[in-house]
Amino acid sequence: MKIRLNILFELLKREIRIILKDKDIFMVILIAPLFYSFFYGSIYLNKSENSIPFAVVDYDNSISSQKLIRMLDATSMIEVKEIISDPRRAQIELEAGNISGYLLVPKNFESSIKSKTGVVLNSYLNTTRFLVSNDLNKAVNETVAAFNKSLTLKYYYTKGINQEAAQTYLEPVATDIRSMFNTTDSYGDFLVPAILILILQQTLFFGLAESIAKENEFNTLRDYFSLAKNKINLIIHGKSIFYLVISSAYALFFFTIVYSVFNVPFNGSALVFASITLLLLLTVIYYSLFVASFFKRKILALQFLTLTSYPIFLISGYSWRLDSMPLLVKWIANLIPSTPFYSAFVRIVQMGAGFNDIIPEIVHLLILFAVSYLALYFRIIAMKKSFSSDL
Repeated sequence: MKIRLNILFELLKREIRIILKDKDIFMVILIAPLFYSFFYGSIYLNKSENSIPFAVVDYDNSISSQKLIRMLDATSMIEVKEIISDPRRAQIELEAGNISGYLLVPKNFESSIKSKTGVVLNSYLNTTRFLVSNDLNKAVNETVAAFNKSLTLKYYYTKGINQEAAQTYLEPVATDIRSMFNTTDSYGDFLVPAILILILQQTLFFGLAESIAKENEFNTLRDYFSLAKNKINLIIHGKSIFYLVISSAYALFFFTIVYSVFNVPFNGSALVFASITLLLLLTVIYYSLFVASFFKRKILALQFLTLTSYPIFLISGYSWRLDSMPLLVKWIANLIPSTPFYSAFVRIVQMGAGFNDIIPEIVHLLILFAVSYLALYFRIIAMKKSFSSDL
């Protein structure tokens, strides 16, 4: 046992020397996670959009239309930049990106209200940015609904109906919709945690892949195997233990310090989160070592991995439901460790889920953990045989 620990310690020192002498691996493992966590997090510092530039084409120019415009401008989501009378100019402003939408108030707006004949308000939104347009659409609809409600209540008051009864007439069936998680509908609180996980996974993947590819490129793996006495577990863990320690430290840093800096809520159990994160990191390490063993040059490993980061996030099921993807994409997604992890992560951090609530994801990750370890184990056996045949 003592001999194995001594060997493991020598392998660990060897790996640290490789990292310190190779600026690419050093930057990826020690600098990039820190930089990217704050850089990407700062993009969503404000978390939610507000004061979206908007315009109103007011043909009516009446007291009622002016009241509606004031109500629109009073919402936190909308900033009425200008009131114009020519829809062609509003369209030009929309196409130029100076406004994100505009509302057209017809000439008979106030008179139609007074005569109770009804009136249609047309809104034109720039839907090329669907998140902005959805927020804007929601704000416009809520404002118009509030405007209609004020008119209807006023009508009931004139008929001698008290406020409580008028409210019942107005809404015989009322809804009370409450956000249970991410109560502020914050895009930052939704995306920043996912980005931190992606940074953690990909920098770990890059660092290990670069290290193994470098060993292959300079034909030093044979020496590494020899130093590890050709013991497979020593070969695996001697190469990975430093990466596990540093990535675990960054995980702790991300979900304490970075979360605090960007005021992202953490509602779950630290123990549950730490356990499944450790399982993720170990699985990614075995995946990384297995995949990287096929690269003979660092540049090839870097080129391959650079192409994987965004697709891995897109098919993870975090930003788009997995069951809405093509069958082949779902199969591929289920082979990636971050897919079950993201599913569990959301419920742990935002919903306060415990171990019993994420059993399917734990089983999924354990299967990937076992498969990746066995694949790596047999890959190392094959590499040992190739080294022996070269002698």
